[in-house]
Amino acid sequence: MRKIKIVSVLLAFLLTVGGIFYLYSRVKVGIDIPPSAYWLAKKENFPLKVEVEPNLPLLKLEVSIIQGTHKVVLYSGKPQNGTFNFEIDTSKAGLKDGKAQIVAKLLFPWGGEKIVYRKEITVDGTPPSVEVLHKPRRLIVGEPGVLIVKTSEDTEKIFLSLGEAKFPLLKVGDNTYKTIFTAPLFLLKNPERFYIVAIDKAGNVTRKFIPIALKLKKFRKVKIELTDQTLERIVLKYFNDTENALQKFKVINEQYRKEDHKKLLKICQNSQSNFYPVGAFKQLPGSKPTARFGDDRTYYYKGEVVSKSVHKGLDLAKYRHAPVVASNNGKVIFVGRLKIYGNTILIDHGFGLFTLYAHLNDFTVKEGDIVKKGDIIGHTDTTGLALGDHLHFGVLIWGYAANPIFFFDKKYLSYYLYPYFGSSN
Repeated sequence: MRKIKIVSVLLAFLLTVGGIFYLYSRVKVGIDIPPSAYWLAKKENFPLKVEVEPNLPLLKLEVSIIQGTHKVVLYSGKPQNGTFNFEIDTSKAGLKDGKAQIVAKLLFPWGGEKIVYRKEITVDGTPPSVEVLHKPRRLIVGEPGVLIVKTSEDTEKIFLSLGEAKFPLLKVGDNTYKTIFTAPLFLLKNPERFYIVAIDKAGNVTRKFIPIALKLKKFRKVKIELTDQTLERIVLKYFNDTENALQKFKVINEQYRKEDHKKLLKICQNSQSNFYPVGAFKQLPGSKPTARFGDDRTYYYKGEVVSKSVHKGLDLAKYRHAPVVASNNGKVIFVGRLKIYGNTILIDHGFGLFTLYAHLNDFTVKEGDIVKKGDIIGHTDTTGLALGDHLHFGVLIWGYAANPIFFFDKKYLSYYLYPYFGSSN
């Protein structure tokens, strides 16, 4: 009888232990690490998502980075469902550039363990290198410039930073990047410095100062007196009535202008690494400038200041509904209506260089068309914020206005622009 009790107790014990082992062996763990963590920079912060079912007592989860015989424990403790953020300085943690693994394993109370996640990653704590091959020594506000750099192979993103402006560089082979940039008009009020910013796959950042002397040219000041008749004509283009006309004019001239600028910046962030232009850019044939680039405009009503704006192109007048031609070879990337500029066409000439044709009556091209210098693309009119029939012609570099005068000058382009893109002058 005693033997039977002993056997029964032993059997019950074995069944209990076996049940516990079986229960722990059935634990399911889901580990999710975003692709951004597959490359670890010098200082890294990445999330790890954990799902455990069932979450049993005395169970532990260990998450670590293993490189050779070196082990860095990121987390060790009771598994908890949720997302956890890990911060690591790979250099201080003793990790070297090269391959490593993120390993997650369950630690059982009897000393056993089970690997539930293993992912190969790359440790890269070295920021990308940047060598400047060409840059201008100085720029006048509104003048274009060419930047050419060579970077380390792991560079994933690179741009020229100037305060609020970013000018992307496009890869042209052998880790060499080029772009066209400008000294925007906002420098007149907020002087900034040029920096190249390079980011590699791991997220390491190199920020390199580029010495370029800036000449802050002064542009002419223009006073514009608004009459009741002028206000009415402008306001009724955008609103159903002229009540609070001055406030509505301010909205049109300032808010809508900012909205157009924001939209143009977005459109102009996608440029081709093909360079189309040949020779001097073509001004609207037979036209005369009625407003200049950089004009500092102040609007008055009965002697009081109402609003201000800066003119970002050339106004060219000829006659009503005059044919508008493409100023140079390129690809049409926008055909549509903007608030200030009315019916507008944008042509991409490559490497961030665009031309803008505004206040048009109609379009004779569509988005995606390849045009040649002199092709008719539309006709002038007064759409948008325009009273007299004319063409607003603008040059945009990654969305920022440049002075068109430089692009009408064949000698200037032949010396400062075309040699770096293999274009004919």
